[in-house]
Amino acid sequence: MFRDRLWRRDPLLVALIVLILVSFCGFALRRAPAGPQVAVFWLLMVAVQGCFAVCSWRVAGSMPGTSARALAGRRMWRFFGAAGAVLVLGNVVQLGVTARDATSYDAVAGAGPQLVSIAVGIALIIGGLLSYPLGGMGRAERLRLRIDVGTVMAAATTFGLWVFQPPAGGHDLAWALQTGIAVLVQPGLFLVAIFAVVKIVLSGRSPFTPAAGVLYGAAAVLQGGLQAVPATLYLDQGFRPWLFAANVAGSGLIAIGARVQERQVRAGSGRHGRAEAERPYSPLPYAAMASVWLLAFGMLAIHGLAWRSWVVLAGAAVTTALVTARQVAAFRHISELLRERDALTSRLTDLAYHDGLTKLANRGQFMRRLHEALAAGPVTVFLIDLDEFKPVNDAYGHASGDQLLIEVAQRLRACVRAGDLVARLGGDEFAVLVEGLPDDRRAGVANGLALALHGTVRIGGAEVSLSASVGMATGKYGTSDPDSLLHEADMAMYAAKESRRQLIY
Repeated sequence: MFRDRLWRRDPLLVALIVLILVSFCGFALRRAPAGPQVAVFWLLMVAVQGCFAVCSWRVAGSMPGTSARALAGRRMWRFFGAAGAVLVLGNVVQLGVTARDATSYDAVAGAGPQLVSIAVGIALIIGGLLSYPLGGMGRAERLRLRIDVGTVMAAATTFGLWVFQPPAGGHDLAWALQTGIAVLVQPGLFLVAIFAVVKIVLSGRSPFTPAAGVLYGAAAVLQGGLQAVPATLYLDQGFRPWLFAANVAGSGLIAIGARVQERQVRAGSGRHGRAEAERPYSPLPYAAMASVWLLAFGMLAIHGLAWRSWVVLAGAAVTTALVTARQVAAFRHISELLRERDALTSRLTDLAYHDGLTKLANRGQFMRRLHEALAAGPVTVFLIDLDEFKPVNDAYGHASGDQLLIEVAQRLRACVRAGDLVARLGGDEFAVLVEGLPDDRRAGVANGLALALHGTVRIGGAEVSLSASVGMATGKYGTSDPDSLLHEADMAMYAAKESRRQLIY
C-alpha cells in the first residue's frame, strides 16, 4: 500500500531510487561482459544526469518570490540545469566512443569530449554556487567566511593534487593538454564537492531545502571520494563494477536531490533556502589545516622531499597563513565587540543611575552614594521640593514643566562644590549630598540653595515664579542610616512648607 502511494505521488523519484539499487546489484554480480557493462554504465549516466538537468530547470521555474534571494536561487538552479545538459551531452558522445571499442581506455575512463563536458559542467556549477548570496552578513562577517572557505578549499586542493595521477605518455603538447583537462576533472570535481559542502556548513544559509541538502551533502562526499581513485583502476575488472555503481549512485543522489527540491518548492513546504543559528566560529578550517600538516608529516617521513611532498608543504603553508589571517580578523572583531560592550555598559550605567530629563543622579545613585558617604564620615543631606509646581504644569503644559525642572537642575549644580552630588529623586523633588561640611557652614549652604531657587524663570513667552522648600539633616556612621537620614530631611522640608519658612535646621 505504501509503495503504491509513493509510486502514484512521484514515480520519477521511485524510478531513480530503483535505478540506483538495480545498478548496484547488476554491477556487483558482474555477469555481463566488459563491453555491455561499459555501455550500460554510460546509458545510466545519461539517464540520471538527464533527470538532474530537467529537475534543476523545473526547480528554477517553480521558485516563488521576487526578492534578491529568490532571483539568485532561480539563477543558481538554471546554472545547475545547464551543467546537467552539458554532462548529458558529454555522456552521449561517450556512448559513441564506447560503440567503437567498449574495452578501450577512452571508453572506460572517459574520452576527451567527455572530460571537457565535465570541466564545463564544473564551471557552471561553481558559477551557480558563487552567484548565491551569503545573506544578511556585514563586511567583516563576509571576510571571515571567505577566509574560512579559502582555508578549507586550500586543504582540499592539496589533497586533490596529492591524489592526482598524471596521464601516461610523452611530455609533449598533447600530453600537457590532456594533463590540464585531467587536473580540471579529477581534483576539480573533488573541489566543487568540497566547496558545496563548505559553503552550506560555514555560511549558515543553505540554498537547498533540508532534505535536498542532506542528499547533496552525501553526494558531495561520495563524489569527492571517487575523485581520489586513480583512473587506471577503472581498467581493473575487479574494481570497475564497484566504481561504476558508485558513480551511478553519486549522480543519482544529485538527481534525487534536485527532484526532492522541486517537490518541496512546488508544495510550498519550506523556503528554497534556510537560515541556521548563528555560530561564533567553526572548527572546520582548523581541522582542515591540521589534516594538511598530518599529511605533510606523513609524506616527509615516507617519501622525503619528493615533488608531492613539496605540494603538500605548500598547501600546509597556505592553510596556516589563512588560519593566521582568520585569527587576526577574529581578534579585531573581538576588540570591536569589547569596545561596543564597554560603550553599552557605560550607557546602561548612565541610564541606571541618572535622570533622563535633567541628567542629574537619580534616587538609586543618590542612595548608593549616601551609603558610601556615611561609612566615610559626617554627611549632610539637603532635600528640596518645589513650591507650586503643579500649577505650572496645569497652566503651561508638561513641556514647560520639564523646562522648569531642567532650569532647577542647572541652578543647583551651580550652588555646590565639584565633589558634591545633586540628584533628582522624582517629580519635583531634588536632593544635595555634601560630605564633610562644617557645622557653621550648613545653614549658609541651605540658604544659598533656597535663594538660587527663588525668583522667576522665563519659559517661552511667560514669566513663571519659582520657589522651593529646603530641609536639612546631618548624620554619621553608627548613628544614622541612609533611610532615616533622608526621612529626617524630608520631615524638615515639610515643616518648612507648613511654616512658610525657607529653612528648618
